[in-house]
Amino acid sequence: MLYPVYVHMGDETHAYGATIPDFPGCFSASDNWEALPSMIQEAVELYCDGEDMSISTPSTLDDLMKNNDYQDQDGLWIMLDIDIV
Repeated sequence: MLYPVYVHMGDETHAYGATIPDFPGCFSASDNWEALPSMIQEAVELYCDGEDMSISTPSTLDDLMKNNDYQDQDGLWIMLDIDIV
């Protein structure tokens, strides 16, 4: 299922950071862009591991873009197909 992910852009000295709003407190990071999707998938798997929880449907990107928590200048939204096991 496609989930919105907020990505803080990395540079030569900082990793890319990712926040997955539909999984409160779940975040990830990667030193390179190419590895970021697999790192996000791993973070969600660890977040859900051993938990008896209902998985929310993805938030709408329109609603999240209005949220002040995601208004910094260096971030961008991506939609990522996250496999919930």
